[in-house]
Amino acid sequence: MFPRLLEQVRQSERDMKPQLTLFMTETQLKKLVNEAVSLHRALTTYSERLKALKADLIREAQRHKEDFTLTDGGGSRWTACGTDGCIARVNFPAPALLSHIDTEDEAFDKILALAGESLDGLFDSVHYLKPIADFRDEVAAALPRRAATQLIELCQVECSPRVSFETAETKTKER
Repeated sequence: MFPRLLEQVRQSERDMKPQLTLFMTETQLKKLVNEAVSLHRALTTYSERLKALKADLIREAQRHKEDFTLTDGGGSRWTACGTDGCIARVNFPAPALLSHIDTEDEAFDKILALAGESLDGLFDSVHYLKPIADFRDEVAAALPRRAATQLIELCQVECSPRVSFETAETKTKER
């Protein structure tokens, strides 16, 4: 189905010639609508399939934790190769820090207790707590290890894995 879709797109591009008229004929408009709807349906189908394939890759990556590579941001990455040199990478980002901690948040009191006297140095306080730049490093330097770990965990949120691809150069047949 995919090669047929690509051929339809290529044929459509070949058929597109600059038109001098301002309006389409009724037939041209109907053809345009039909093509757009057909392409939209095909893209929706492919998008759903790609979403399922990415979910499969994430599940498979989770079975290979021993093959993870650490990333600069504190996350990890798993890479798999296809048969033609293509690569799929599954990135597991490190948990992101919460952008702010509301005073009504259930973790607020625990955060205050864990940060203790270091609170003002670790958070910008407006009407909520906002972790400072280099928060993790500053917490690790300011607090005992256990309290630092607990405080960081309370101030972050899990991030969803992402999948990206690298496409190998296609080999063209010589004529």
